[in-house]
Amino acid sequence: MKRLAMLLLLFLAVSLFSLDPYFTEENVNSFIAELEENGFVVQQGVVYTWDLLDLFSKHLIPSCYGNNASNPYLAYFLPPAPGQTVPNTLPFTFRLREDEAIIFIGWTPPEVTYFSYVTFVMSKYLPGQSGRQRVLASVGDTINMTRIKTGESILPETAGTVFNAPTMIISTPDKNMDVLMRAAAAEVGFIQSLINTEPIPSNMLKLGLEQDCDELLTVIRLALFKNPEDKTYAQDPPLIVDGKLTVKPPYSHNYRGWVLRVTPTRPIEPDPFPTPSMIPRDTGDYSELDLKPTMDRLEEAIIKEYSNLKADVLRTQRSVEISYMAIQNVTDVLGDSRDTIYIWTNPFLIGDDPDDFAIVFGPVHSLTGKSTYSNFTVYTDDLVKDLLPVESKILYGFASVHSEHSVESKLGLIGSAERFLPDDPNAKYFYVWKVARSNPDNEDYCLLIPEPTSERLTYNNLRIAFRAYVNPETGVGPSYEEVLMDKVIHFSLDK
Repeated sequence: MKRLAMLLLLFLAVSLFSLDPYFTEENVNSFIAELEENGFVVQQGVVYTWDLLDLFSKHLIPSCYGNNASNPYLAYFLPPAPGQTVPNTLPFTFRLREDEAIIFIGWTPPEVTYFSYVTFVMSKYLPGQSGRQRVLASVGDTINMTRIKTGESILPETAGTVFNAPTMIISTPDKNMDVLMRAAAAEVGFIQSLINTEPIPSNMLKLGLEQDCDELLTVIRLALFKNPEDKTYAQDPPLIVDGKLTVKPPYSHNYRGWVLRVTPTRPIEPDPFPTPSMIPRDTGDYSELDLKPTMDRLEEAIIKEYSNLKADVLRTQRSVEISYMAIQNVTDVLGDSRDTIYIWTNPFLIGDDPDDFAIVFGPVHSLTGKSTYSNFTVYTDDLVKDLLPVESKILYGFASVHSEHSVESKLGLIGSAERFLPDDPNAKYFYVWKVARSNPDNEDYCLLIPEPTSERLTYNNLRIAFRAYVNPETGVGPSYEEVLMDKVIHFSLDK
């Protein structure tokens, strides 16, 4: 405790000064050496592309987990803890002691519409049952672009923003461990104003290295690079080549930064973080719901446009439950994030006939002020055939349309509804898109179902899901009660 108190005083003293915010091989090595001199084992991980389709296609995972189409993911790949004898289920999952810390030291992504860092409970052990149960529930609010602490951007084109900016993220279950990591960072000159802490709520989890302990996963989400050339930030060589893992310990850092696993070699007085309080979604602003009469007229106009066809209005509903409920119930929530809403339809089929298609419509939540951006994604809801009789849904999001394209491009949500309500000034707040297997008339605003790109993929049963990321007022996803729900109508020949 005496050593801890001294380090805390050092941390408070050094945090008053503005020191070098840039990370180099030299100063990160100095940080590692400082930790090792104070009795910690430091192992290096790596931030690497988490390509769900590639992992699924190569039979490493049984599902694509409801990925957000066209938006890439990165994950921490970490070595086992010292003394860990139970192997992790997957190369990107890890077990965590209650006194450990995972530290990212590096740079935020290039300019994107959205980014975040968050840890998930990947799976839990169920006593008396074979195997583990996937949960994929986040352990708290993300560290996203609205609240991340960073230094100054290192590139002139993103000066004054949180993009291309130095940052440090400490993920740990223990307050004292957080203090020690911050003190060591201060000792080598890292400024405190760019350090973030992600509390891992040990009271909600079963941490440790044994077979019955939870496996975790840390993911970086990215959406919509402003500069197309920046997409390389999220691209790495395949994880598996010729059936063998190409990325495995010992890891090394890359241009995104360093990931360190820090384990004490002597006891630290435990002081676990409490379960974090979540940022409220509710704002008390229900004004988007005042647009429901326009949405009703839009639905009527769509049905009238295709009055020669049978119209089946699909039910849309919330697709996953709250993370902390999922952790308690051991249910799968497919990598949920509190930065968005998750709504989807019941499954349905679209045939090859040109008169068999779906019309997707709803509010553009970014125009009503309820989100930073929104999209819809088309999923395959088919079962994975090579796993039968075990049931697993593919849940691969293979195509999407979002709100960030200009009206002139005719590639995005904005500007696609006026053709149905030409005299309604509120039509500008809505979108209408067709989803079909063919487009013989070369219509605008038509999303085509592609041919499968993997032998494990089929596009028979479909679902359409909706997301609306980050209410600018709160920094988290909008309240489910304060948004109009997007809808889908399936049209087909009345046989």
